[in-house]
Amino acid sequence: MKTVEEKAHEAKQALPILKHAFIDIREGLVRQLEVIPLGDKETQHEITLMLQLLKRVETTLNKYLQDGSVEKYQRKQEEFIQKVKRQSVTHSTSA
Repeated sequence: MKTVEEKAHEAKQALPILKHAFIDIREGLVRQLEVIPLGDKETQHEITLMLQLLKRVETTLNKYLQDGSVEKYQRKQEEFIQKVKRQSVTHSTSA
């Protein structure tokens, strides 16, 4: 199982090209919706499901990025707190 940071790093690496792919795919699906017959409910439904799945994938990648940023911030904050505690102990024992 990958860590949150690993997922965030991979998402960050892939995001630029995926953003272009998402746009192209979405535009293609919308074009299909525009030309299919009004009575073709099955195809309309399938394209709608594809658009929803595309959005879910995009949202998940963004979540990985956000979660990785939050975890990195929390780790830095914890490291700072530990550093301050160590300095406090050092100063109180030398006084």
